[in-house]
Amino acid sequence: MAILIRTAFDTERGVLGALKLRSSLTWGDHVEDLRALPEAGQVPLAHMPHVVVAELQGQVVGFATMLAGENADEAELEDLFVAPEHWRTGVGGKLLAEAERRAARNGARTVRVIAGERARSFYEASGYRYAKPVATDFELAAELRKDLRRSAFPCLDA
Repeated sequence: MAILIRTAFDTERGVLGALKLRSSLTWGDHVEDLRALPEAGQVPLAHMPHVVVAELQGQVVGFATMLAGENADEAELEDLFVAPEHWRTGVGGKLLAEAERRAARNGARTVRVIAGERARSFYEASGYRYAKPVATDFELAAELRKDLRRSAFPCLDA
């Protein structure tokens, strides 16, 4: 079964928000806090042009949001969520690769992400390196960074 990676449609905000919340709740951490936090189940309309989705057999099974960073040559991975039943199937890696490709195409040389302990190894396996600790609403997390070299994206060299 082929996974289609594509730009999200504005009409998918509800589906994406529900997927985001369901994925966040699956671990069983901070359940009541997440349910009480409206943004835990929402994707802002302003983010939608920057969202890529993974679709499998007509169903959205994951999404990633890559926003412009604080500097012109930086991007920030705001969201990367995969439906729990599709964890460890390559969906997250494909979403991350496409989000990075688009960030590089838009001039980013570095991507930063704030990752909790459970997600940290995924990002490190994808080339991200620890930068510093970051306090979040729920726990201490890690800021990770990846240097996007143009050579990693040969399609951009043409």
